[in-house]
Amino acid sequence: MWPGDDASDMEQTERTAILGGTFSPIHNGHRALLHKAFQTASHDGDGDGHVVTGLASTDLAERTRSDPSHVELIEPFEERRANLEAELERVGGAYTASHETIRLEDTGGPAATSEDVDALVASPEAKAQRRAYELNERRREAGLAPLEIHIPPFVVAEDGERISSTRIRNGEIDVHGRVVGDR
Repeated sequence: MWPGDDASDMEQTERTAILGGTFSPIHNGHRALLHKAFQTASHDGDGDGHVVTGLASTDLAERTRSDPSHVELIEPFEERRANLEAELERVGGAYTASHETIRLEDTGGPAATSEDVDALVASPEAKAQRRAYELNERRREAGLAPLEIHIPPFVVAEDGERISSTRIRNGEIDVHGRVVGDR
């Protein structure tokens, strides 16, 4: 705000940030994504933002696994939704933005088609970066403005490698990045 500006005269629009994933299991890397989404959507002063978290349907989660042997390790949709909602309540309590969880049936979801979304929060991994780029290409082709892309850094485990659901499912680390097994 510039000197002499009156905050009551400034109109603050709602800002919507969106992210998506399987969230199975929820780990510290997911928490970093959620914090980035709330930071992106929240306002200082007047106005509220909104975070939309797309939770992959069971079918989508199965189709997008990089390791097909992990399909049976993915929790059922309703269990993942309950865990995600609890995490959103914990994380979101520190921010002004509201939040909602929606079911994702495809990798684009409303981020690819909605005019009401301002920003996409994406993982720093290459596959997520490629999807974010492709999503903005779809938006441009549909005559929509591209989304801002916000990327938190990787969260590393105590062994210095990044935390990921794959490493957790493989039994290498726990959801907080602690090394599991022989020490």
